[in-house]
Amino acid sequence: MNELPFRHLFQYTSGPRTFSGTIGKDLENCEKRPISKFKPIPTSLPELSAKDISTDQKYLYRMVEAISTGVFPSDLANKSPGKMSHARWLTRANRILRLYVSVETPPESLTILATYVIKVYAPIWFSIKSHSSCKDGSRHFFKLIELSRYLPANLKSIVDPVIQRNSYFAHPENVLLAMLTDSQPHIRELAARRILKARSVTIKDLRIFKLPQINFNASTYYDLLNWQEDISEPPLLKSVTEKSPIIY
Repeated sequence: MNELPFRHLFQYTSGPRTFSGTIGKDLENCEKRPISKFKPIPTSLPELSAKDISTDQKYLYRMVEAISTGVFPSDLANKSPGKMSHARWLTRANRILRLYVSVETPPESLTILATYVIKVYAPIWFSIKSHSSCKDGSRHFFKLIELSRYLPANLKSIVDPVIQRNSYFAHPENVLLAMLTDSQPHIRELAARRILKARSVTIKDLRIFKLPQINFNASTYYDLLNWQEDISEPPLLKSVTEKSPIIY
């Protein structure tokens, strides 16, 4: 969910062949560059304990904090951003940020990528890390959309189709699961009513899991989809009776 939009944005700004562009080549030895004067990129991250994250994740967290505040810790300059790999997008994000702080006047493509990592990729990564239950999937998905709305139209045209094609957590089954665990009582009640309504409909044919058309202008995760379409209950609740405290 979080990696794919970032991957497509990287390919758009750096070329379809990984590491073939200027940025891709510069990433290979970015950790050897001295830290330069850089422009801060404000953001916010969820609080996490250092013991709960890996070395590469800790590096990303500290880099985002440094670039967000504009204060770069001296020891961070000598830390490794992680090995360069075609498969590891976390370390690629690390290297993009390391390259960004070593170029006083970064090219537009590098600024685009660094800003996306700071404003979208990293916050979503650590939100998922701190709330990894399936019940939180729809909320993370909505947050991904919400945070990426700062992008100009030409870049939204790159990431939005990717988000749409991977809108599994905007499916009613997953949104209802999130609603049923929402902090607001009236949203939980609404979820219960919709689940009971879905149960009242007899389906004779094999149910098809169809991705919903996303409302990218939604103000909440439960407004991402059109509730007038066919609705099915979360499979996780199939064995839960209507009198259960979870639903009733």
